[in-house]
Amino acid sequence: MLLTLGALAVLLMIGVPTAYALAGSALLAIWWDGIPLTVAAQRIAAGVQSFPLLAIPLFILAGTLMNASGISERLFDLTRALVGHIRGGLAQVNVLANVFMAGVSGSSLADAAATTRVFVPQMVKNGYDKAFSVALTAAAATLAPIIPPSILLVVYGWQANVSIGSLFIAGILPGLFIAACLFGVVAVIARVKGYARGEPFSGARLRTSFRQAIWALLMPVIIVVGFRLGVFTATEVAAVAAGYAFIVGVFVYGTVRFADLPSILAQTARDTASILIIVATSAPFAWVLSINQAPQQLLQLITGISENPWAVLLMLNVLLLFIGMFMETIAVIIILIPVLMPLLTTLQIDLVHFGILMIVNLVIGQITPPLGVLMYVTCAISRTSLGRFLVAVMPFLGVLIVALLVITYVPAISLLLPGLIR
Repeated sequence: MLLTLGALAVLLMIGVPTAYALAGSALLAIWWDGIPLTVAAQRIAAGVQSFPLLAIPLFILAGTLMNASGISERLFDLTRALVGHIRGGLAQVNVLANVFMAGVSGSSLADAAATTRVFVPQMVKNGYDKAFSVALTAAAATLAPIIPPSILLVVYGWQANVSIGSLFIAGILPGLFIAACLFGVVAVIARVKGYARGEPFSGARLRTSFRQAIWALLMPVIIVVGFRLGVFTATEVAAVAAGYAFIVGVFVYGTVRFADLPSILAQTARDTASILIIVATSAPFAWVLSINQAPQQLLQLITGISENPWAVLLMLNVLLLFIGMFMETIAVIIILIPVLMPLLTTLQIDLVHFGILMIVNLVIGQITPPLGVLMYVTCAISRTSLGRFLVAVMPFLGVLIVALLVITYVPAISLLLPGLIR
């Protein structure tokens, strides 16, 4: 096991892409143990032969279609009409826009790229500090994998054998709670730095922007209601979402042409491939850990320190925050869930609750060095130095960690809605 983990660490440190690092370290361990290398190929193929994984390309297609149809601009107009008039209005608009975008795309990278291009220039033009604007955008983009639909929750549900529908519904309140925390820290910073209010509130503008954005707002409603009524499975609702996005883009808004579909499908294929190659190569790596009894060793290690579930959750939070700083989120889920399952089962930790905790931990890692993808994406698009970003992101990082602890030790935030709809 040490050989496998050591090889993975070395490959990641020298810059090998995550998927190839996982495959390479697994192949080395398999060869070292004298196991036929064909086992690795079998595990890679088996790693993606799962019906729930079909939801991933369908949700990606739905998000790509919605973005291509100009949905994001309509959602941005709605958020300006709702909160643009308060102090620090553009910053609050940024957070609320990410809440709405999360219910459409399910991708933190897509949301971060869109909001960075739209809001950062506007915020800078209106007197906001650039580093603050970029850090806020990155922090708010962490909402996308928590609020449904979420690709990370699909992967977790498949790996942990938990209802994806329950996970989607469980992510609603934690996502809104984190958004409320971001609203709070933005309000404090806006008052301290004296950021101005936006345009006066206009009921007419709100009604107009709501009518224009109503089709986008209905998409997460369809997802949640479909699960609640038991009409759709996760994969079926992903297909419905993709079909809905196609109808809205082509026939309602008329902003997506049939000539645009090849490029949209190509983008969907690229994004899907980048995710599923990690899913596939994580499978032999996780298998190597399992045959080396990593789950049993971790169970003995943690229970040897404490068998109190609350103390164990604190230790797991620290572990996940640390690992999330260095590894791709999907790879972490696929590798760790089989390892953690005996521990979670023994201590009777609710798997839906833990799924939300795991996703929150991992998305926090996306805004921290050395491998925080949201940090790099937002800084690259806005041409902001990493040093300035790291200073500006500290208040948001602090509030995200506080929110994580509250969600950890108040399970009702995650479990209330799933319990009500059972």
